[in-house]
Amino acid sequence: MIDATAATPVWLRILRNPISRILLFSLLAFGLYALMYRLLPPPKMTMSELVRMDGAELWRYSLRSLVPIALAYWLMVRVIEGRKVSELSPRKLPLAGIGWLVGMGLMLAAAALLAAFGAYRVHGMNESVELLAPLVVLGLLPGITEEIIVRGVLFRVVEDGLGSWAALVLSAAIFGGMHLANPNATTWSSIAIAVEAGLLLGFAYAWTRSLWFCIGLHAAWNFTQGPLLGIPVSGIEQRGWLDATLSGPTWLSGGEFGAEASVLTVVLCTSLARLVRVARASQRSPPSAVLGSHRCHARTPRSRTIGPARKQGRLECRLGPVQAV
Repeated sequence: MIDATAATPVWLRILRNPISRILLFSLLAFGLYALMYRLLPPPKMTMSELVRMDGAELWRYSLRSLVPIALAYWLMVRVIEGRKVSELSPRKLPLAGIGWLVGMGLMLAAAALLAAFGAYRVHGMNESVELLAPLVVLGLLPGITEEIIVRGVLFRVVEDGLGSWAALVLSAAIFGGMHLANPNATTWSSIAIAVEAGLLLGFAYAWTRSLWFCIGLHAAWNFTQGPLLGIPVSGIEQRGWLDATLSGPTWLSGGEFGAEASVLTVVLCTSLARLVRVARASQRSPPSAVLGSHRCHARTPRSRTIGPARKQGRLECRLGPVQAV
């Protein structure tokens, strides 16, 4: 048995520590944000103005939002972890389409539940509504950047140090907390997002080991909810393709925050998360849950990973390959 840490310099082992990697990613992202804002100074715009952008300004906004997070993640994985960014491999890109269908189906199901309980009502259609800017601003950009931060960095790196359950709970809690600053947010709305979306997306990443699937699901969820169904997206009012309103008790309709704060949506998403875990567990041999006790250390080649990370009897360690001879 060969210990992979034997030839690894001490300074690199320190940088590969989970806390070090999270701090380094944060510093890289903030530094790159500062650089992009100098190169492409943003105009002062409200969210309602952002979702009506077009042309060059829309793409400048996209670059300012996407490049710092994507480049910081690539540098962390390639330079510090010393591996390929397999979770964003081009061959896994079709999973984004599957995730999109799942996310759209989930939000349509949530809207149907709300309508069945009298909390969501469609009054007509807004045929002149623009969809490109909302797709980019509310769907694609949050889907990509938030999934890289929460599932790519927080979930994956915490999982290396503390195991899968700790990673799931911590990443879900932070994901919910990220929405506290949104318009019309409450403590309950953040808890709801942590439970329904944080847990579901965490299970989805644990199952697929693909950020593409999570990105597709997240982006479709937002796009279907606001630009298509006319429901506020995490507290952000949106003129949708459907002219619709929410009504009834806040616990049922989600109130001004939107369907994500509805108990019905929480129950729907947690039920799906449970089904995902049970379905995945039934496929594994020996039988174990999709979330086990994954802790990936270079010195422990017997570490277990979650999801399809085992390839031909070799366990892939996230800090570099552990070779058993």
